[in-house]
Amino acid sequence: MTRVSGPGPGVREVVVTDLEMTDPGQLRPGAPPRVEATFVRAGRPAPELSRFFYRAVGGDWYWLDRLNWTYEQWRAWVTAPGHELWTCWVDGVPAGYVELDRRPDGSVEVAYFGLLSEFAGLGLGGWLLTRAVERAWELEGTRRVWLHTCELDSPAALANYRARGFVPSGTSVEYWDTRAPSPGPWRGSR
Repeated sequence: MTRVSGPGPGVREVVVTDLEMTDPGQLRPGAPPRVEATFVRAGRPAPELSRFFYRAVGGDWYWLDRLNWTYEQWRAWVTAPGHELWTCWVDGVPAGYVELDRRPDGSVEVAYFGLLSEFAGLGLGGWLLTRAVERAWELEGTRRVWLHTCELDSPAALANYRARGFVPSGTSVEYWDTRAPSPGPWRGSR
């Protein structure tokens, strides 16, 4: 359940795929969701909100790198120049999120993206990714929007990225000890 330096007992080789768009015309918008949803920007830095979504969305997909971050590390992340946190809400509750990281070189990374598990299958993923990519291209000087995913991510992730117009730009291999299941959205949920 943690990233390790190389092969070994209980270690899984995981392919990481980088994807990109280099022109806003590449975006193929997703269909409207089957539920009423809103796309809302966090208007002020919110370390607690970023951490909530990271764990609630990524807990099932081995998002582990930031689980032990301190409040100060989360605050540094959400206050960094170019960071934007956008959320998706359905029926007054959080359904998903995206964090954009604009870089000085004109690239915007879709750093984190996903839905809480109970909102999968409602058409929100394509819609939310569309809104995120539209926002990334609205930012002044954007020349490239990119992200990465891996085999441990949601089975729907790569298909959604490709359906929206992202194209693969490279792959790499990481090694993960996956003998224990991903911890889930909260301690003790698995």
